[in-house]
Amino acid sequence: MKDHALKSGVILGVVGILISLTAYIIDPLLMIKWWFSLSSLVLFIGLVSYFGIQYREILGGFVSFKIGYIYSIITFVLAGVIGTAFNILLFHVIDPDLPQLISEAIIEQTVEMMEGFGANQEIIDQAIEDADTPATFTVMGQIKSFGMVLIFYTLMSLISGAIIKRKVPEFTE
Repeated sequence: MKDHALKSGVILGVVGILISLTAYIIDPLLMIKWWFSLSSLVLFIGLVSYFGIQYREILGGFVSFKIGYIYSIITFVLAGVIGTAFNILLFHVIDPDLPQLISEAIIEQTVEMMEGFGANQEIIDQAIEDADTPATFTVMGQIKSFGMVLIFYTLMSLISGAIIKRKVPEFTE
């Protein structure tokens, strides 16, 4: 399982990099659009499930939820490590000005949303101060974010593990 999951994790990591590069080339602010993130999430769950089903077929067509879950978590974590390494490279080598651009766009988006909900200026100012978006783009910020994303990978692995599993049928006479 480990070898198949690692191979799938590398493929998923490369797909993530290609998606990020495409967004960066088209419009770097795509990276903070909710629909872009949701589309990527659905694609990643679909790919992990697809790879997991391929693995299930190698095993003879049946796999437990536990094995499907473990397979998924290995795949997601490896893809996440690859993606985090790429983001560090993107934000610190390829385009060091990108974090500032994204931070400003996040703040602008936050202000618009809060104004839409009728928040007063004091609450908006406090939210902007608390956000500290530039810190999330530092190397340490990226590593901390990866730690938080591990929780999300756990949830996504529960979903894909449920998709992958297939019990051996019990025949009764």
